[in-house]
Amino acid sequence: MRLVRLSLVFALLVSVGATRASAQSCDDGVRLFPAPGATVPTNVEFILEGVLAEQDRVTKLLAEAALTLLGGGEAIGVTVTRGWSSTMNRVAVKLKPKRALDPNTEYTLTLDRALPRVKLLNDTWGDNSARWRTGPGADTTSPKFTTRPAVSEGFYQRTRDGLTRTLKLRTQVNDLSASWLLISMQRARGVASKQQYFVPVEGEWAVIGHDACSGSFGFDDGRAYKLSVELFDAAGNTTKAVALELSAPRPTGPEPEPEKK
Repeated sequence: MRLVRLSLVFALLVSVGATRASAQSCDDGVRLFPAPGATVPTNVEFILEGVLAEQDRVTKLLAEAALTLLGGGEAIGVTVTRGWSSTMNRVAVKLKPKRALDPNTEYTLTLDRALPRVKLLNDTWGDNSARWRTGPGADTTSPKFTTRPAVSEGFYQRTRDGLTRTLKLRTQVNDLSASWLLISMQRARGVASKQQYFVPVEGEWAVIGHDACSGSFGFDDGRAYKLSVELFDAAGNTTKAVALELSAPRPTGPEPEPEKK
């Protein structure tokens, strides 16, 4: 097994690169987990996320079931099941191939057939293709937290485009394939509805919170929240959830003045 260092972060870079990333995050489109280009186990389960205006089309796939994987000279049907809805303009569904994939084979998801002219928001080869290559076999080992998740830092920024508010956790995970978190969150005090959404782990980072357009979770300034964090891998293996508390980021200085017209 390989040891993966994870840091779950409420942070964005305040730079030209961050400005461009923010603009991209305001696009209508879909994201896939594991990200296209990754090597996946033969028993992989995908997650398809609809962002902004694509939320409705992704949700309708539950009834249409129009997705297939092409590879190894055949088409494999994909079952679409319900996932989670974010309070911040995102929705996610689960995609499970109807049989195990062949090892060491490239597969392409027929995304354009089910979602014509959709924009893939993952960083890809530039051709909007959703392709993966399978590894030598299945992943049947449950992922594990080797270090308990802990809050690292928060970030808060209000601009003319809206509010960005994110938070950072730090942990270590031991697993064979890509990992993601199912986070259930609600206010530590008072009456408030529970938010639940998935958070992909990308390299050493997993970001929760929201930017000016959409996100995984919504926060209120400085409020305390209770979280239940469950770890999954790309094959759907899971482990026992851990609990923690955190406080949402709040403004640390004066609000920016509105632009003069």
